[in-house]
Amino acid sequence: MAPMPAVDAVRELQPAPTSDASATIRVILIEDHTIVREGLKLIFSQLTGLQVLGDAPSGAEGVRLFTRLLRQGEFVDVVISDLGLPDISGLEVTRQVKALCPQTRVLILSMYTDQEHIAGILENGVDGYLLKQSSPLELADGIRAVARGEMALSPAVARRLFSQMHRQIRHEETAQAVTERERQVLRLVAQGHSSKEIARELDLSIKTVGNHRTRILEKLGAANTAEAIGLAYQIGLIAEPGRR
Repeated sequence: MAPMPAVDAVRELQPAPTSDASATIRVILIEDHTIVREGLKLIFSQLTGLQVLGDAPSGAEGVRLFTRLLRQGEFVDVVISDLGLPDISGLEVTRQVKALCPQTRVLILSMYTDQEHIAGILENGVDGYLLKQSSPLELADGIRAVARGEMALSPAVARRLFSQMHRQIRHEETAQAVTERERQVLRLVAQGHSSKEIARELDLSIKTVGNHRTRILEKLGAANTAEAIGLAYQIGLIAEPGRR
C-alpha cells in the first residue's frame, strides 16, 4: 500500500470548487457490493449534470482515489459512500475526506435508520444521509442539495435526528436543574446507601435527605429510585460504576 500524502501537502494542491450552480457535479462512489455499485453508476450515468470520476469497493481505496484526484487537480464535489464498508466506516471516510479537502461534501448511503447507525453523522461532518431504498429522483435531489452546501436527509433519518437532538436538549436541561447537593445524594443512593447513611455522610437530617430524594424523582420525571438512577447514568449526572 502506497503511503498517504501529508494532509497539508494535499491541501496545497486543492483545485477550487466550481461556483457555477449549473456546472457538472463531480462525484466519486465508494460501495463494497459490486451489484449495488454498478447499479448506482448506471443511475448516475443517466443523470444530467453529474460526472462520476471514479469508484472504489472499500473506504481506504476510496480515500486513495480521492487523494489521487486532488493531486491531479480534479476537484471532487461530492463523495458518495456506503456507511458500512469492509475496512473503515463511512464516518471515517468522511473524517479523512474533510481533513484533505473541507469543501468536498460527503453523502452517506445506508440501509439503516436506527440510532446505532446514525449516531455521530453530524459531529463527523456528514453532509447528507440517504437510504438505499430511496428512488433515483430522491438520490439525484440529495446529491444536488449537498453539492449546493445543503443538508440532505431521508425523512426517517431526519425524524430520528430531530428526536435525538430534542432528547439531548431535554437531558441537558434536566442535568442543569439538579443541584450539586442532589447529585451527591443521588450518587450515594446509587451506591446503595440508605437515607440514614446518606444523612450521616453529608451531615444532613434524614428528613432533608428524603426531601432531596423526592425532588430528584420530580426533576428526572422518574417513577422510582431505580428509574432515577438509570436515567442519571444515561445523561451523565453520575458516573457509572467502574468509570471515573
